[in-house]
Amino acid sequence: MADVFAGKICIVTGGTSGIGFAVSEALLKRGATVYAVGIPAEGVKAAAKKMAGYPRARFAAVDVTDYEAVQKLVDDVVAECGRLDYMFNNAGIGATVQFEKVTLDFWKKVVDINLWGVIHGVHAAFPVMAKQGSGHIVNTSSVAGILAPPYQAVYSATKFAVTGLTEALRYEHEYRGIAFSTICPGNVATEIFDGIEPPPDAISPAEAAGIILAGVERKEGLIIFPEHIKQLYLAVKADQEKMDAVMRDMAETRRKAYETGGKYY
Repeated sequence: MADVFAGKICIVTGGTSGIGFAVSEALLKRGATVYAVGIPAEGVKAAAKKMAGYPRARFAAVDVTDYEAVQKLVDDVVAECGRLDYMFNNAGIGATVQFEKVTLDFWKKVVDINLWGVIHGVHAAFPVMAKQGSGHIVNTSSVAGILAPPYQAVYSATKFAVTGLTEALRYEHEYRGIAFSTICPGNVATEIFDGIEPPPDAISPAEAAGIILAGVERKEGLIIFPEHIKQLYLAVKADQEKMDAVMRDMAETRRKAYETGGKYY
């Protein structure tokens, strides 16, 4: 049986590091043509060097907050390949911070990357897939896009928006043959931890990529992982008291960490 991703044309934003790099490499191993997109240019060059053994790998330095650049990327891919099968809007940044220290500039930075970056990718890819009558748009949210962890108000606001956008479009355009999936990771050991040691329960980017592509292959709407995070989500969603207890415990842990300079994940 042929691999569902073999011969497919894929764009992966944030594809030159972290989860995006792992997804790009996994897709290449399964026979897809992958445009791994990222910034800065030096990071793109480094990723290209690491993936030099894959003849179907393509690379582009594109800032997802620049809509014209995203649109040009999609246009160039379609011009070269004739179609676009998968659009992974994965680029994003983390933000775990005390709300009283959040500036409006920081709000704008996080919203521009985490939300507008996804909107730009969807807006550019959707008309192509609508014309084809096929395609799959995969947007990276977070477990913080289905639960609202304390000390992540800014991050959670953007990720809830991504989840809502993707879920709405999933039902709206199913009849067209266009699939939409929302990726909701828990802790994955990537650069998003920015200099601090990842939590003990963090899984590797390669493991995350495997879970993501398995869910995408099944056309799942919400792809939540690791498994213990998925089970926690299902438990607290069904039990408001449990939800309150989990969130209050996290708030207390993070408040103490900020006061003492300890780890706050």
